[in-house]
Amino acid sequence: MTHAERLHDTDAQGHQTREQLNAAGALQSLEDWVLSIVPPKAGIHMLDLGCGTGKLIFPYCDKILPGGTILGVDISLEAVEEVRAIAAHTSRTARTRAPNVEATTVGLDDVVELLQGRRFNLIVSSYAIYYASNCAALLGDLAGLLADHGQVFVCGPGDGTNREMAELVQRVADDPESCPPPQPDFIDPRQIARAAEAYASVETFRLPNAIRFTDPDRLLGWWRNHNSHVPAADAAVEKTIRDFFQTRREFQLTKNVLGVLFRA
Repeated sequence: MTHAERLHDTDAQGHQTREQLNAAGALQSLEDWVLSIVPPKAGIHMLDLGCGTGKLIFPYCDKILPGGTILGVDISLEAVEEVRAIAAHTSRTARTRAPNVEATTVGLDDVVELLQGRRFNLIVSSYAIYYASNCAALLGDLAGLLADHGQVFVCGPGDGTNREMAELVQRVADDPESCPPPQPDFIDPRQIARAAEAYASVETFRLPNAIRFTDPDRLLGWWRNHNSHVPAADAAVEKTIRDFFQTRREFQLTKNVLGVLFRA
């Protein structure tokens, strides 16, 4: 597997584990940041691409009433079923019923064709859009699903993400050249410019963020469930991390976020 292929992965269980650790230790709330950029409005129709278990769906669902609806799509049937269960108040984690929420299983490359004829005021995608086979082309095609004055907001890893862990692994690995580097921006300026041709305007946003790990097992659990994990370096990395926590209380891992807003 190349460095590029390892930058993003689709392991559902690993993603869920990292998501839980990210939420527990994040210095800033990703969801609050997204809502500050594209605030919910009553009556809008929203599409969430790569919705996962609804981390963006449920912060929006009550705030777009009356009349607003949300459709979440994800390639994972397990994630879609969890969204449906929460919306129907049949999940143990559900806090409120959300009859204005739907979810369906579909891959990103098929979503535009599947939803032809439907129109959305807001399309969002958090840490998912780069799973498309051609991210820039998909972003451009999404303009065809927007209502008048609609918006598309996508976000994902920003430059330098996971820098501290990448440097630690490279420092102790027998073959540093085989270790993944820190993550770059999930989309580059040329891709943004290409997608922007389908829109009236585009704007970028950055959220400097980090995750705090206060014990070695949580940090090791995050790394072992991440696509930057290097099995050959596991023992050396574990020793280094455990030694680190002998004298330090906290390990901070950079989690910069890049957001891109396209306006029709």
